[in-house]
Amino acid sequence: MSSLLLLLGLVPGVIAFAAVVGLGVMRTLPAGQIALVAGCLIGLPVMGLYALMGRREGGLGAAILLWSGALLLGLPGYFPGELQEAIGAGFGVIVALGGPDATASAARFGRKLDLPSAAGTAPAPLAERVPEPCVPTATALASDQVALPYEGQGHSMALGVQFGDTDVPMLFDTGATVTTLSHDALRTLGVRIPGDAPEITLHTANGDRTAQLLLMPRVWVGGLPVDGVTVGVCDECADEKVSGLLGLNVSGQFLVTVDTVRKEVVFQAREGRQDRVVDIGPWLKVHATARMWPDERVDVEVVADNAASRTVSEAVVGIHCGADSFQATLKDITPGATATTQTRLPAGSDCGEYRVTLEHAYW
Repeated sequence: MSSLLLLLGLVPGVIAFAAVVGLGVMRTLPAGQIALVAGCLIGLPVMGLYALMGRREGGLGAAILLWSGALLLGLPGYFPGELQEAIGAGFGVIVALGGPDATASAARFGRKLDLPSAAGTAPAPLAERVPEPCVPTATALASDQVALPYEGQGHSMALGVQFGDTDVPMLFDTGATVTTLSHDALRTLGVRIPGDAPEITLHTANGDRTAQLLLMPRVWVGGLPVDGVTVGVCDECADEKVSGLLGLNVSGQFLVTVDTVRKEVVFQAREGRQDRVVDIGPWLKVHATARMWPDERVDVEVVADNAASRTVSEAVVGIHCGADSFQATLKDITPGATATTQTRLPAGSDCGEYRVTLEHAYW
């Protein structure tokens, strides 16, 4: 009998625990704080009730059943319209180790529970409960997909991107080639701008801006990483709601679908190795020397200097001689190193004037 009562109590107990965890997640509280509050709010009252019952047989199950039931009935009065969503978010966190499919299934289970709302209070629309600035929570789909909720519409979609352990609100901008962050955001992240940082010209809504560049080791889009991301420092690209622009050097690594009905941007990782020329270009300086021999042979020496903090696994350099173009490939260029390669062009190639460009590059 005591075992049956314990099993009956565990069902609402687990649901109540998930609700408390989910409420913390929806308010973006630190993980440690969520665990402490959930443990104390569920565990301490249960142990107190169990002690009041004289620790008799079946008392623990009865204590769990009484307290978790009271908690589930009382929470809607303090958090009207949020309980079902909180339970879904809480179950998603609890079973996260089971992978994206288990997380999504748990969240759907929590949302389907028919739980009471506060008397006379209709659930508030989700958009009215999201704090400003918004750093929405990612939803895991398949193992190579994630859905990020966004705020705004049209060309002003704000969503959350993770730099290290910090969620940063960004403007999803399909017209921006390079991702940007403001000085304030970099200070929050603890990132220092080196004195010899390269610079580029950014074309912003307020005109052209010269921006220093940084190489961030990793950026997370939901649970999907992008390594080696070049970021421009741009205060004009930020405002009180967003800390910068999410450029194509990050979003272009994914197949992107914008769902305007659900107000989500779905990112799906592309298969295979991705061209990172936008990220690598500012750090890899290429130049060449062409030698034309009397027998019309043309040899071109291509040189690449890597100023990045990570190895360039492959760089494809275009050699443009008049109307003809050729390619040379350099591999495994370590940080601070110089790589060279010799390329022989077809006899008679007109290289009186020539130029070289970085066509493709890969970390």
